[in-house]
Amino acid sequence: MGAMRSLVLLVDHDRAVRDALQFSLRLEGMCVHAHDGGAALLADPDLDRACCVVLDERNAGMDGFALVRHLKLRTVTLPSIMLSSHATLGLRSRAAAAGAHLVLEKPLLDNALWEGIRAII
Repeated sequence: MGAMRSLVLLVDHDRAVRDALQFSLRLEGMCVHAHDGGAALLADPDLDRACCVVLDERNAGMDGFALVRHLKLRTVTLPSIMLSSHATLGLRSRAAAAGAHLVLEKPLLDNALWEGIRAII
């Protein structure tokens, strides 16, 4: 993966979770732009050079499903990983229908997020 494609965009309304995930991904050598909501992510000037987006399904204002749909409407074809504390079969189906590539359940164990990113890019 080249330097131009090592950017991960992260969206989570919970600052502690956002900071922890950003720290973890940076330890793996990734560049991370962390945002507190979908509107901030959509305004990121580096949106077009990211390798993937990691988002919480329950973000305030624009939930993960709406954000994935907004990205598709803008023809942004980033692979996405949706995080959920209740990754039921129904939620996984809704996420796939919205365009998410992978759903991971919180709390994330071991290297689940890094391995998920590697799998989808």
